[in-house]
Amino acid sequence: MKTIGRMVLFLALISVPARGGDEHNHEAAVEPAPHGGTLRDSGDFKAELVLNGEVARLYVYNKQLKALAPEKDKLSGMLRFPKQKERKIEFKKAKEYYEANLAGIAKVHRYDLHVNLEHGGKKALADFGIDNVH
Repeated sequence: MKTIGRMVLFLALISVPARGGDEHNHEAAVEPAPHGGTLRDSGDFKAELVLNGEVARLYVYNKQLKALAPEKDKLSGMLRFPKQKERKIEFKKAKEYYEANLAGIAKVHRYDLHVNLEHGGKKALADFGIDNVH
């Protein structure tokens, strides 16, 4: 009986997924997105992606979901669709958000989008992988 108990404990311990320290998160944030988009936890920030056709708006917040006014003129990133190579993208500073034209995104249901966030000297990677195309 002790052997069975030890085997169950051993199997339970090895089935726990390992977590890397890559400073980005594939999971959605727990709060509702203020602008109805997709909200992600991203290091010291939260980021929201709002798509309107192929135009994307990116809102950046602190951990308490307080909007952060864009500081940088541009934020760089990477976009990849299924069975295609990744391509570089740029979000340009607008009013209270960053904006980019993501050609082709309205025609796909899966994509992987990473954006390099920077505000107040802090940096993080926002991961908006929808079905995480790899």
